Amino acid sequence: MDQFSYFGTLTIALTIMRHYFPLLLLSLLAFQLPAQQATTIPGEVLLLLPNETGPGNLLVDLREINGRESGLAPIRKLAPGLNIWHFQFREDQVSLDAVLAALRAHPDVDIAQANHKIESRLTTPNDPSFGSQWQYVNSGAGGGVADADIDADEAWDVTTGGTTPLGEEIVVAVIDDGIELNHPDFAGNLWVNSGEIPNNNIDDDNNGYVDDHRGWNAYDNNDNVEHSPFEDHGTPVAGIVGARGNNGIGVSGVNWEVKMMIVKGGGGEADALAAYGYVLAVRKQWNASNGSEGAFVVASNASWGTDFGQAADAPLWCAMYDSLGQAGVLNVGATANNNVNVDNVGDLPSVCPSNYLIAVTNMKRDDTKETFAGFGSTHIDLGAPGEDVFTVAKGSTYAGFGGTSGAAPHVAGAIALLYAGPCNKLAQTAIDQPAAAALAVRDFILDGGDANNDLAGITVTGNRLNLSGAMNELTTNCNSVSTPEYAVNQTVWGFYPNPSGENIYLNIDPNSVVGGQIRITDVLGRTQSFPLKNGLDRNGLNVSQFASGWYLIQLVQADGTPVGEAQKLVIQK
Repeated sequence: MDQFSYFGTLTIALTIMRHYFPLLLLSLLAFQLPAQQATTIPGEVLLLLPNETGPGNLLVDLREINGRESGLAPIRKLAPGLNIWHFQFREDQVSLDAVLAALRAHPDVDIAQANHKIESRLTTPNDPSFGSQWQYVNSGAGGGVADADIDADEAWDVTTGGTTPLGEEIVVAVIDDGIELNHPDFAGNLWVNSGEIPNNNIDDDNNGYVDDHRGWNAYDNNDNVEHSPFEDHGTPVAGIVGARGNNGIGVSGVNWEVKMMIVKGGGGEADALAAYGYVLAVRKQWNASNGSEGAFVVASNASWGTDFGQAADAPLWCAMYDSLGQAGVLNVGATANNNVNVDNVGDLPSVCPSNYLIAVTNMKRDDTKETFAGFGSTHIDLGAPGEDVFTVAKGSTYAGFGGTSGAAPHVAGAIALLYAGPCNKLAQTAIDQPAAAALAVRDFILDGGDANNDLAGITVTGNRLNLSGAMNELTTNCNSVSTPEYAVNQTVWGFYPNPSGENIYLNIDPNSVVGGQIRITDVLGRTQSFPLKNGLDRNGLNVSQFASGWYLIQLVQADGTPVGEAQKLVIQK
C-alpha cells in the first residue's frame, strides 16, 4: 500500500476521549451535523509554537500569503510557561483558511487555529423577586416538586466547606466577568494571593504574574477583578459557589466557607486560555512548593461557551482541561442555552474530550430539564438546578438567576465541598496524586446524583446533581481513592477525531511509555511504528497520507510490549 508510509512530525495536541463509547458510531454522526458553525473572532488566530520558539521567523516568512500582505503580528503570549500566542492578521487581504493553511505548513508552528467567540450562558430570570433557594431544599411550593433538589442540608450535616481534613484552604476559580468585590455575602470568602504585594509592579511570588493580589484579569493583565457597571454575570455565579453561609444575611452558597479565586476572562478563546493559564500556574505553584505558595485550586467554573463549537477546531482550549486536571483541577462547563443535542451539533467546552471536564445542563424546580438547555448522551454528564435559582446579585442585593450559567456553579461548588468532607485519604491524595484525586471526586459527583427520568438517555449519567449523594459516595469509597482505579490512569487511552482525514491526537502518560512507539496496522496485517516524543503527555500524528479505510492503533514500549488495548482508527477522505 503506497499510502502506508511515515506521516509527519509529532506535535503537541489534545486528546483522551472523555467517555468510552463506540468511536466509529459517534464519528459517523459528526458527518451529519447541521450547517451551524461556531463563530470566530475576525482577523485573529491562536498558535502553539515549539518550546522556546518565538514568532520571529513567522513574521518574516509569512509577511505575504498567497501574494497578499498578511499583516500577521503577535498580540500577546497568553500565559507564562505555555508557548501559546494570540496573533492578528489582515482579514481584508487574506482569508482565515489561507492564514491557517500557511501557518500549519510552517515548521515553527505546532498548532494553528481560529480564535472563537465565547458568549455568557445567562438567560434572563423571569422571577427576580423569588425569595427562597429551592435548589437546596425543595418543598414543592411555587410549581416545584418536593425533594427535587440537591439535598444540601443533608450534605451540610457532614461539612459546610472551608478546608480539607488536613487543613488545606480549598479554592474554586470562578472565571467570568468579575464580581462585586464589596458584596456583603462575599466577605471572608474571596481568595487573595498572600505572596503578592499589591500595586508594587513586581512579581513578588515569581509565578509569572505581576501584582496578582486579588486574582487575575486576563483582558488587562492586572488584578482588577471588579465587575464594570455593565457586567452582572460573575457575581451571581460566584454567589452560587460560595456566598457566605450562616452569617445572618442574604443567602448561602453551596459552600458556607470557601475561597473563590476571581479570574476575569472568557470573552474570546484567547482570553479563556489566558484565564485558565493563570489557574494552572497558581495550582502548579502550590503543588511544587508543597503548599507554601500558590493556591490549592480544586475546581474551575465556566458559565460561558461557544454554540456549535467543535473540539477538533479548538485543540488548545480542549487540551487545557487535561493540563489542569493533571495538576489537580477539576473543571465545570455550562452547556448551551439551546434545545440542541451537542453530540450532533457541537458546543464548546461541552464536547471537549477530557476526563477533567464535567459538562452540565439546566434543571427546573419541577425536576425537568429546561427546554432551552443542551443535552447529549456522550458529552453532557448530568443536570443541576439552574433555572430561577435565587442567589447574590450586584448592588449588594439578591435576585433570581437562570440558564445553564446557574447550573454549572452548583457542580463547581459541590467539588469544593467534597474536598472538605471527612476523608483524609482524599486530602492526602490531592497532595501526592492530584490528578487521581480529581478523577475520584468526578466519579463521586456523577455516581452520587439522583436518577432523573427527564435526563435518561440524553446525558451520560441520567442523573441530577445530589450533594448528599456525592458526599455519601465519598465516605463510602474513601479508602479506594488512591487505588489504581483513580491513580492517574492516563497512559491512555483515546484519540480524536475518529474518523480522521488529517491529524489524530493521543493522550499519553509520559512516564509510562518511555522510548515507546505508536504502532499502526492495516487490514492486511501490515504494521508501521512511529516514535513518541518522550516527556510529552500529548502526541499527534498526521495521517493525511493514509488511504481511506480502517486501521488498528496501539502504544508499545521500547521493547515492543503493548500498552493498553489496540483501538480502531478510521481514515475517511
